[in-house]
Amino acid sequence: MSARLNSLTWGRYKAALEGSIDRAENSGFRLRNGRMTTYNQEKLGLSAYYDKRRVLADGIHTEPIEYVEQEPDPVVVHCLQAQ
Repeated sequence: MSARLNSLTWGRYKAALEGSIDRAENSGFRLRNGRMTTYNQEKLGLSAYYDKRRVLADGIHTEPIEYVEQEPDPVVVHCLQAQ
């Protein structure tokens, strides 16, 4: 990734927290079918989404996803009861 083109600024960070979709470009090279080729790949840059924690009602604090209480899967419950 190009540090010049993908540098983190306060504006980009704030926009991502407010829901803006940020993109970054990844450039490189690889060997493909015995020939060296270059590529440019657009990727998701900054995002406010974090899939390992859940934001609590206050909008600030978080807790691990595994602590979220979920309804039991009826298929699993049926299988366990049948044993």
